Amino acid sequence: MSAIHRFVRLAMASAIGLSLTACGGGGGGGGFVDSTPPPPPPPPISNAAAPERATVGAGPASVFATAGGPNFTTGPAPGTAFPMLQTAMTQNGTRYFADPTTNAAGGTATFSDGQLTVDIPGNDSDTWSGYADLDWTRAGSWAVPTDWFSITNGLGAFVIGYQTPAAAVPTTGTATFSGLAEGTVFNAGLERDAIKLTGGTASFTADFGARTVDGSVTGMVAVDAVSGIPTGTLPSWNDFAFSSTITTNSFSGETRVTSTPGGITSLAGNATGTIEGRFFGPSAQEAGAVWTLFDGTKGATGTLTGKRP
Repeated sequence: MSAIHRFVRLAMASAIGLSLTACGGGGGGGGFVDSTPPPPPPPPISNAAAPERATVGAGPASVFATAGGPNFTTGPAPGTAFPMLQTAMTQNGTRYFADPTTNAAGGTATFSDGQLTVDIPGNDSDTWSGYADLDWTRAGSWAVPTDWFSITNGLGAFVIGYQTPAAAVPTTGTATFSGLAEGTVFNAGLERDAIKLTGGTASFTADFGARTVDGSVTGMVAVDAVSGIPTGTLPSWNDFAFSSTITTNSFSGETRVTSTPGGITSLAGNATGTIEGRFFGPSAQEAGAVWTLFDGTKGATGTLTGKRP
């Protein structure tokens, strides 16, 4: 027998032996080997989700401003109910996500006994916190009631007010608005309450002829949302810009960060989001908006307001 023939016979014997071992485990016999590869593992559950664009949901009818009529300075009539332009988030440990139930239901801010009370369908009423430096506009946040056994907290941002009638919004010229901004940042890497943002300066310009509103927010800092104790030494937060389009008495568009100061509260440079706003006052003397930002890990929601000189 030639060397080649001996090599072929040895190779065939080895192959048969390996086949029997695979099929029978060395003596069990009759087994079948499935060569189909196992399915890939499911993708991991994300710890972060982008905030939803602000909406009025199923809130009450709009309240419009009139020349010489009531406003927040003179005092709304008791029981006046304002629809909330709002978005809400919930947090569960190191996970946070949009609150679609609250966002779809909308909400009402009712003026009674000299203060506004936030009422979300299906939740308890709660007072709001925010800033009240304008005549026709109010902005702020409220704690969304949650099942605290499983969800550590819920927070919403909103703007309300005496809206400018659509026919009274200027159609020519420009106007510059200046005011304040605040918000809340959610960090998926921290199992703690969301962190409050405050001290922001809002500056934006409405080009009524071009039907645009463009502007920026600068100077916000981060503090603890519950106790008010500074995290560190009032760390600077991102500046951001926005561009939007006017439709009737509203404006809607996108946000983007313009600075990246770093730290556990700051968003990355790729963060983008949304802005939804309204003009307030008999002839668009004021404006307010709800904004969002998201970088894939951390997200933020907040408000900005401004008035014309």
